[in-house]
Amino acid sequence: MSLRAALAAAALVLSLAPAAGAVTDTPEAAFERYRAKINSHDFDLLAEDVIAPDALFVFTEKTHRGLDAVRAAFAATWSVIPDEVYTMDQAEWLARDANTALVVFRYSYRGTMKDGKVLSGGGNGTNLYTRTPQGWRLSYEHLSHDPKPKAP
Repeated sequence: MSLRAALAAAALVLSLAPAAGAVTDTPEAAFERYRAKINSHDFDLLAEDVIAPDALFVFTEKTHRGLDAVRAAFAATWSVIPDEVYTMDQAEWLARDANTALVVFRYSYRGTMKDGKVLSGGGNGTNLYTRTPQGWRLSYEHLSHDPKPKAP
């Protein structure tokens, strides 16, 4: 086989290959990327590798639709709690098909507000991951906080 034929064959194989990350990516891997990158407080990392452009995030106080709105919500939180540490654990995968996967989990957060007050809390979360040409992406998140204890 000539060099030209070999290069043409290699180019054909590469052109037929799925997008980078799409073959080996899984919903669990996307969930782990989210967990690993959220405490960087760098939304661009999350947007590039985890969050879908048309994502819908539902928090107790407000719903955020689209990457710009979700970015603004994260920025608002990080401006109030600049050292926030957010954790997600007790993941339970409830449903999956070839293109979507649903996981529920417990979340918690802790950080110091600008006024020096420590803020912490937690609750239950739901994430929906969707297969895209770039791999699995977070397309929906719903967080509901634990109820506050009633005063005696």
